[in-house]
Amino acid sequence: MLAWPAVSVRRTSQVLRTALVALMLALITVPLVSSRAMGEESMSELQARMDELQGELNAAQDRIEELRTEQDLLQQRMEVADARVAELKSEQGKLRGVVTRRAQELYMAGSSEMLEALLGSNDIGDLMDRTEVLSQVSLDDSGAFIKLARSQAELERLDEQMIADRARLAGAEERLAEENDLLQSRFEEVSAEYERLKAALMKAAPAPAPQVASSGPAPVVRSTGGMTCPVAGAVSFIDSWGYPRAGHTHQGTDMMAAYGTPVVAITSGTITYAAYDGSGGNMIFLSGDDGHQYWYMHNQENLVTGGHVSVGQQIATVGDTGNATGTPHVHFEYHPGGGAAINPYPLVASLC
Repeated sequence: MLAWPAVSVRRTSQVLRTALVALMLALITVPLVSSRAMGEESMSELQARMDELQGELNAAQDRIEELRTEQDLLQQRMEVADARVAELKSEQGKLRGVVTRRAQELYMAGSSEMLEALLGSNDIGDLMDRTEVLSQVSLDDSGAFIKLARSQAELERLDEQMIADRARLAGAEERLAEENDLLQSRFEEVSAEYERLKAALMKAAPAPAPQVASSGPAPVVRSTGGMTCPVAGAVSFIDSWGYPRAGHTHQGTDMMAAYGTPVVAITSGTITYAAYDGSGGNMIFLSGDDGHQYWYMHNQENLVTGGHVSVGQQIATVGDTGNATGTPHVHFEYHPGGGAAINPYPLVASLC
């Protein structure tokens, strides 16, 4: 009878030890699982917030691109109208000479109908409508009368169109300025959050650290396969390849950002051109070690003017020089093999 309690104690002790081990494992495992789930949720939230910010910026740029397109189309139409007005006025100078000479001849010949027509007409168009005038001139002269009347009518139509177009252009320019100001304000508001999210996402998915300039604060960049986003900061861009521009179509991607945002080398290479160049403003051409060329335009300031640069090294700042006044952005072009430009959107979209 004395052995029974001992056996029970041993068995009870084993059960307790087993339960304690199970409890310890549960305590260890549960936090690990919870931590992993929380980590995945945090990563998801970070990406969702980043996507939300980027969506807001891109939507603002969509509106800006629509206004810029409207502005360019109106300017092109007004340029065509101006050229046509100059052509019509030159043509009218010759036609008026023919019409005036023939009217004088008819008047001197004592044509009472012509005298009444001349005195009773309010303008040349009114005179051309008077059939008694056309009935007294030759076939060649009547052609001049008709052409003059038609050119006058076209001039009046063009004047009305240009008045309307000027009003529309002024409205588009005002709305464009407002949208640009709003986007700049939004860049300033979200810049810190944008960089925080970007840094957190980079930390969650580490990539090889790129080389950066040795002087001054280095911009936060992420290098992928020896390449990085050309703008090291909050940036917005859409696929605007082929959009209408004054006298041509868009041959790059407009990467909008706040004034002064670092512009960096997309890949390692040599700066082969850096200067102010008319409509392109401050420009930099980068000949990559990969054999391709990358062009940056409208920079506020070119910080590097020659020599070899490393991927991620700051070479300029975002601005609105050249014909980009009021719309700070980098017009970025991609020239494979140094040849003609192709749409750079897929490239920068994969990097930024």
